Amino acid sequence: MKRLLLFLFVLPLLTVQAQMGDMTLPADPALRMGKLPNGLTYYIRHNELPKDRANFYIAQRVGSVQEEESQRGLAHFLEHMCFNGTTHFPGNRVVEYLQGIGINFGGELNAYTGTDETVYNIDNVPTKPEYIDSCLMILHDWSHDVLLLGPDIDDERGVIHEEWRLRNSGTTRIYVNNLETLYPGSRYGRRFPIGLMSVVDECPYDTLRAYYHRWYRPELQGIVIVGDINVDEVEQKVKDLFSDIPNPENPEPYVDYPVPDNAEPIYVVDKDKEVATPSITLMYKHEPMPREMRNTMPYLAIEFCNDVIVQAVDARFEELSKAPDCPFQVAGCYDGDYLLSKTMAAFQVFVQPKPGKDAEAVQAVVAEMERLHRFGLTAGEVDRAKQEYMSQLEKRYDNRDKQQNAYFVNRYVRGFLDNTPLSSIENDYQIMQLVSPQLGAETVNEMLEEYVASTTENFVLLAMYPDKEDINVPTAATLRAAVEAGRAAQVEAYVDNVRNEPLVPVLPKPGKIVSEEPSAYGYTLWTLENGARVYFKKTDFNESQVVFGARSFGGYNAVKPADLLNARLAADMVEGAGLGAFSATELQKALSGKQVAVSASITSTGEALDGTSTPKDLRTFFELVYLRFTAPGNDTASYHRAIATMRTQLEGRERVPESSLSDTLIATLYANHPYLKPIKAADLDGADFATMRRIYSQRFNTAGDFDFYFTGNFDTDSLRLFTETYLASLPRVAQREPRNLNSPQIVDGVVTNRYTRQMETPKSFIIQIWHGNHKWSLRDEAILDILGQVLDQRYLKSIREEGSMAYSVSASGDLAYTPREEYTIQIVCPVKPEKADSALILMRQGIDEIAISGVTADELAKAVNYNVKAYADNQRENDYWESLIRALTIYGRDRYEDYEEIQRSITSDDIVRFVRRNLLSDNNCGTIVMLPQ
Repeated sequence: MKRLLLFLFVLPLLTVQAQMGDMTLPADPALRMGKLPNGLTYYIRHNELPKDRANFYIAQRVGSVQEEESQRGLAHFLEHMCFNGTTHFPGNRVVEYLQGIGINFGGELNAYTGTDETVYNIDNVPTKPEYIDSCLMILHDWSHDVLLLGPDIDDERGVIHEEWRLRNSGTTRIYVNNLETLYPGSRYGRRFPIGLMSVVDECPYDTLRAYYHRWYRPELQGIVIVGDINVDEVEQKVKDLFSDIPNPENPEPYVDYPVPDNAEPIYVVDKDKEVATPSITLMYKHEPMPREMRNTMPYLAIEFCNDVIVQAVDARFEELSKAPDCPFQVAGCYDGDYLLSKTMAAFQVFVQPKPGKDAEAVQAVVAEMERLHRFGLTAGEVDRAKQEYMSQLEKRYDNRDKQQNAYFVNRYVRGFLDNTPLSSIENDYQIMQLVSPQLGAETVNEMLEEYVASTTENFVLLAMYPDKEDINVPTAATLRAAVEAGRAAQVEAYVDNVRNEPLVPVLPKPGKIVSEEPSAYGYTLWTLENGARVYFKKTDFNESQVVFGARSFGGYNAVKPADLLNARLAADMVEGAGLGAFSATELQKALSGKQVAVSASITSTGEALDGTSTPKDLRTFFELVYLRFTAPGNDTASYHRAIATMRTQLEGRERVPESSLSDTLIATLYANHPYLKPIKAADLDGADFATMRRIYSQRFNTAGDFDFYFTGNFDTDSLRLFTETYLASLPRVAQREPRNLNSPQIVDGVVTNRYTRQMETPKSFIIQIWHGNHKWSLRDEAILDILGQVLDQRYLKSIREEGSMAYSVSASGDLAYTPREEYTIQIVCPVKPEKADSALILMRQGIDEIAISGVTADELAKAVNYNVKAYADNQRENDYWESLIRALTIYGRDRYEDYEEIQRSITSDDIVRFVRRNLLSDNNCGTIVMLPQ
């Protein structure tokens, strides 16, 4: 950060410094941290959400930027090898052991590699002493004792190659092809994390081993353990287990590789056949705050100002995009790392131009940045963004004693890697209460002015385009001229128009609650005089959360076929068109500082509202719900902008090969049912906002046939008052609409669709669905779920690990009770094209083997342990309880009673019986195979 900016932030913080004594932020008192003699850093904290669970992380301050030219890809290769054999967990034992104690591979057990870091995670571990010891040993082995056996290395080459194939999209190719131009004179220009497949395919064993021992060393490693643990005991175990890990003799110096300034602007314009839509990013490079200053109050202040700037500028772009003559559809900004590098930051503005308006869009965006440079943000814009920031901070503060493990883990991982604050939520909140009033529009604007001061020095423009005949790709010279024209534009100060009036100017006459009675799962039922039912359950799971849902039957079934397109679009389009007397922009401004959200949806079988609120914003939340029924949005400018954006996205979707999978699946397995048939860009010619509003109003014309659900931390008296005022006052209905089962159904029989698609990188995908009618029960639902998990385990071994045919393969089972009672087993596998038929054989083989021999006790235990663990974790989740009461009250399905007992009672014979009597007997199997031309 430049000296000027540091000076700007030191001045207003002098008052705080006088009160608090030092600008260095103290670490959270609940955090135990230390450094072993060998340099390894550890962070340990006791936390009880979820109860009896802990997360284990090891962060490595090493990534692809440490590679030499001949090693490109080894950092990512090592990440894979950590799951393929360590001293204490040889072969695939890391994955198998953790699955055995209920850990899901790919979700709760995973890792990632970046240019500057590699991080491994084991989440939601049950905190039995032996599990804690084993997870610490896994971290120890990852740190120092990965085996890197030759056969394991060879087996993993193909898996990595398939990951590269899967991720090699059009935008990725443009990034990789232009990195050296975007990073002139910098090592980052040739260090894209996944590396070169020539290195992955051919690197000698000893080269990978040498890289591991050179860079995986204690002085560059941080251990993070957060959960329901005894901190003293775990700290001692870390000291005993990790202290003897040596650093290599004459260790390679760790270097923060610089990103040089560019004295002249950099313009990169490139195209690819699989880029979906044009996108242009303008980057104003600047130095990041020095690492040694990040754990200070000025860092909090700078992050605060960055957040205020981004919120305010985004809101202004959103408002501009609604104008009919605006040349861009979407624009926004953020401040962070410059592309892949931590050693250079950038204020970045991204823009999606309207078709054929590329230069005009760039000019308009740069002209707006010039307006900001000359006049800054208005006091109103800054105040609203500050209110929003402080409201979010207050929400976290109010819930400070009930944060999930993941919150603290992420904070400590970033603290180790980036030296960002390790202070407590209380401390940050108290500091920002003192600091934020001193950081007004003047200070924020001086920072913003510094960010966008130049479009020459340290300025970069990156434009990505579809390679398509009917899309005119502008030249770099054209976009340079547009930037210069925008910079030279004659601009006037922005006028901040705000609608200062209540959301609901005239309160409705309250209705009545006519009965109150207890309901299942600790809920209470209020029946309103208009026929609506309100279920509510007060919880202490999250002090800052109220979860809401509302449901009624009807949906597309109640709409004329000619209106179906508009019915499918109605909820999203009307929702985005403001509310009541407020346009979309006015509503956004009016809700600044309010942590509320309500969204509407219409499906094939019904209507829904979903949302969240904090306790203090509950009245505003009810006002929004009331207006969703009585005064849907009518902001036509927002509607036209949304339709134009959707048209561009749909046109671009056709260029992405993977998009054809879902289209083909719907056409093949659902016979292009009109409720599911993909909407094409040409279909939007039939879109009509007036029709959408009519359909929306018909579907939400009364609350009398809705059931409402509230779960969370609220005052019951307030809930009663708001319910009577805003829900009971809504119109009644003579008779509730019945449940209609006219919804899409998968075609019966064995159906296969193999098709080819032209693509830049040859890829193949398989989607296979087994299905059939079956009466719902919680026990059979458990059998289907366990069957899916066991197949997932087997395919991971046979298709990925042993066959090296795919980077990922997943299987899942489900027994549905809505809209009809039916089971499905779904298998998804992006596969090496020449191995597609082999993968199909292994998929069928997995099912046939279960039908003949059943599942092993180990496979069964892994699935059951995971489900029981998730069930225990869900007991303190508001969303979970709401889903239970909805299933029971709407569909009569009890998904709670005896859940754990049922899980533990499932046997191999149960699964064999289901596979034989249902999957193989029904023989309804649909398969979609996409192959490259």
